[in-house]
Amino acid sequence: PAWRYARRTGRTLAIDWRGSCYLDQPFTNAFPVFFEPVQEIAGVPVICDDRINQFAFPGPFFPQWWNKPPIECVYRPDEQIFRERDELDKLFQSEEGTDANTVVCDACLMWRCDSDAERQIFRSVKPRSEVQTRIDAIYREHFEGRSIIGVHVRHGNGE
Repeated sequence: PAWRYARRTGRTLAIDWRGSCYLDQPFTNAFPVFFEPVQEIAGVPVICDDRINQFAFPGPFFPQWWNKPPIECVYRPDEQIFRERDELDKLFQSEEGTDANTVVCDACLMWRCDSDAERQIFRSVKPRSEVQTRIDAIYREHFEGRSIIGVHVRHGNGE
């Protein structure tokens, strides 16, 4: 939904995957660790590397929560995350835009993504060669020639 909104409104999509549980370095953006570098995803300009650490996102922000002083944003209760999810969903599905310079999408909206958008994104984003090599090896060892059912278990954020 964030990619589709960026495309519709002519915005740049910033993929900020810092603080990933998959890396030991909290300020390293995990996206370029796992995926090939991209400058755009299906026509949408993208910032998705460690430049994110030097980039100052301009305010005002949407949802309104992100306009608070940083010290007040350290703890976001679940209720706030769900409120933001609903506000973002409403914005992304409306034909209206927002006057905010930066839209912060820090809530899971995966099930709200249409299959055409998913296909365009997955055509543009490719695993790094070393990651793809490992994926292929795991597939050959555990899955090739078998019927498979995959389950994605979330990590306790209420989704």
